[in-house]
Amino acid sequence: MKPAGPIDLCFFSGTGNTALAAARMAAEFDALGISTNLRAIEDTDPATLYSSGTIGIACPAAAFTTHPLVWRFVKNLRPGNGRGAFLLVTMSAATFGLVGRMRSLIESRGYYPLGALKIRMPSNFMLKSEDPRKSARVREAALTKAASFASRIAEGKTSWRRIRGLPDLVAAHLANDNPFEWMRRRFPLSVDPSICTRCGICALHCPTSNVRMNDLPGFGDRCEFCMRCQSVCPVNAIRLNGKRFLQYRAKAEPWQADIQQ
Repeated sequence: MKPAGPIDLCFFSGTGNTALAAARMAAEFDALGISTNLRAIEDTDPATLYSSGTIGIACPAAAFTTHPLVWRFVKNLRPGNGRGAFLLVTMSAATFGLVGRMRSLIESRGYYPLGALKIRMPSNFMLKSEDPRKSARVREAALTKAASFASRIAEGKTSWRRIRGLPDLVAAHLANDNPFEWMRRRFPLSVDPSICTRCGICALHCPTSNVRMNDLPGFGDRCEFCMRCQSVCPVNAIRLNGKRFLQYRAKAEPWQADIQQ
C-alpha cells in the first residue's frame, strides 16, 4: 500500500535527534511530490487532528519504550478508517518490543501499518564524554536511512514487523508512566543555584510543563526524561541525581522540525 497525501508527520523530540529525522523524511516526501505537514506532538491535539491522507509518528526510544506523551497521543488519534500510518524510532539502546506494540495500537485505531524503521542516534542521557565528530557521523548516517525510508514508503516497499511473545509482553508493561516514575525516584532533577541564571528557558520549553519557575526552576512529578531542559540550558545548570553531565544538543530548537530544501 502506498501513502495517500498529504502526510501528517507527528514528531516528538527532546534534544533534536527525532526532529532532524522527521525533517529529513519530510524533505524527501516533498521532493517526491507528496505534501507533508510537520506537527510537534506536544502541541497537537490528536482528537482534533484529521488527516485525509497518511499519519506518520516519529519518536525517540526512552527507558526501553517511548515517552508517555507519545503513547497518549497515539491512543487518542481519531479513527483511521483504513488510512495508512508509519513509524520512525530514533534510538541509542534497545526498545523491547516498542515497534510491535505501536503497530497493535495503530491498528486498534483503524490505521493500516505501512512500515516502521528504527535508526540509531547518539545518546542524550547522562553523558560523561562525547566525540562531536563521531556524533555528527552517526546522525548523518541515520538521516540518510530516514530519507531512504521515506522513499520506500512512497513506493509502497516498507513493512512493519511485529514479533509476538516476550517482546510484546515487555512492551505492554512499559507503555505507560511506570518506567519514568522509577527514573524520577532514581535520577531526580535539580538545578545548581550557583550558576543558574534564572532565565526560565527550561520551564518555557519543557514539553510536559514539569519545570516551574519560582526564584529557581523547580521540578514536579511529570518528567519524562527527554533531557530538553538540560539541552537548552545556556549554562548547563541542570543536574541528575545531583551530578553534572555533558549537554547533548542535536538541534538548537528541538521542538521545531523545518523541511530542509
